[in-house]
Amino acid sequence: MTERMPLARRVLYALGGAGWQITDRIVVVMAIYFYLPPEGRGLDLQVSQEILWAGLTVFGLASLAGRVFDALADPFVGHASDGSRSPLGRRRSFLVYGILPMAVLPALLFWPPAAPGSIANGLWLAAVMALYFVAFTVYVAPYLALMPEIAWSPSERVDLSTLMAVLALPAALFGTLWVAGFDWGIAAGLTPTAAIRWVVVIGSILAALLCLLPILAVDEERFCHIERSQLSMREAVFETLRNRPFRIYLLAMLPFIVGVNMIQPAGAYYATVILGRSEGFGAQLGLAFFAAMILAFVPVNRLARRAGPKRTIVVCVGLLSVSVSALGLLRADTPGGPHDASNLALLFGSMIATGIAVAGFVVMPNVLIGQAVDYDAWRTGAQRAAMYFGIQGLFTKFLYGVSGAILAFLFARFGNSADEPLGVILVGPVAGLCCLASALLFLLYPEEEVLEATRSMERKDET
Repeated sequence: MTERMPLARRVLYALGGAGWQITDRIVVVMAIYFYLPPEGRGLDLQVSQEILWAGLTVFGLASLAGRVFDALADPFVGHASDGSRSPLGRRRSFLVYGILPMAVLPALLFWPPAAPGSIANGLWLAAVMALYFVAFTVYVAPYLALMPEIAWSPSERVDLSTLMAVLALPAALFGTLWVAGFDWGIAAGLTPTAAIRWVVVIGSILAALLCLLPILAVDEERFCHIERSQLSMREAVFETLRNRPFRIYLLAMLPFIVGVNMIQPAGAYYATVILGRSEGFGAQLGLAFFAAMILAFVPVNRLARRAGPKRTIVVCVGLLSVSVSALGLLRADTPGGPHDASNLALLFGSMIATGIAVAGFVVMPNVLIGQAVDYDAWRTGAQRAAMYFGIQGLFTKFLYGVSGAILAFLFARFGNSADEPLGVILVGPVAGLCCLASALLFLLYPEEEVLEATRSMERKDET
């Protein structure tokens, strides 16, 4: 008989999310700064910033190519996991396959094989990104599919998603505070290149250790509802896309992913290009963000229980749109300059508002996916959570590459230096428009219809 998984094991499962998110921060946040650094920071430009085709730079093309491989892998991994009969578990076996390459490949990005600016570095960037994102999918899609199988009720899912968000804070902190490690390395006598490499290596080791915990904690035979899918790959994709609530959820996610993944790598540029300070100052902005996010978790959890996940996510994404759009009012300056005080107030205020908004968004998507999986189980009689995360990845993963491509285009076309800061200033308004579109689309999500289907399934099980 299936048991409810104890809290201690749920904590270990949730800590795995921090691990894979650290690898993601290395690739999404740190790599662009390493390959496209601002002038005068002691780092070499590893690839050309020339706009090659359709507004794409070398970094943009490499990022987009990697995400295409990532997206294509998702439904195949999801389908294989849903139907797996591995003695290790249909989810846990994939975690075992993916953990090592997912932890090692991000570090390889920071050892390009040729001279700065060479074509070989662009090819290396594209190849390593593609391999990393496939390994990432092998681990993450089955990992996320465990969530609705471990947590069986809507309230349990809100609680587990909140726990996952809270325990993922080391990853979020790493994505912001790496600049402090960069500064410390330089202060210790390392070159800028060596300093950033040490931060990456430490992050990769920590990520691997955290990603090992779910493999040790989750016994699927004891703790998970398992109804293996008997559908073919084609049937599984078709049935997933027939789920109308899921289609609306997926459509709303698209612009949000573009917007939020433009903002995350921009922190170091705000510190250096806009404020005229060192990369390490970005850590102070990050601390304001995290303090607000930590304080917001409890009220967001209560809001979700009272108003529902849909209303909560609409409020949070709407707030995020406003907070990042305001960054368009920044003006490049130096410490003590005429715009310095207003820049500091605007950046810290935006980080606080963004932290509150992100506290809700990191929790609610997993809850909504759980609703969609239950709705599908009501329709088909099988638990196919991995395919849902796989289809989500198919339609969204390449957008992470689009975000990187847009960011690289803004920097190349409008500048990312103190003399030409417009590219950095435009990041906020462009990301804000994307988040606004997402909030409006989430209003269309038919949450009550999904919950009624779930209640109907529960009544049927009771009888």
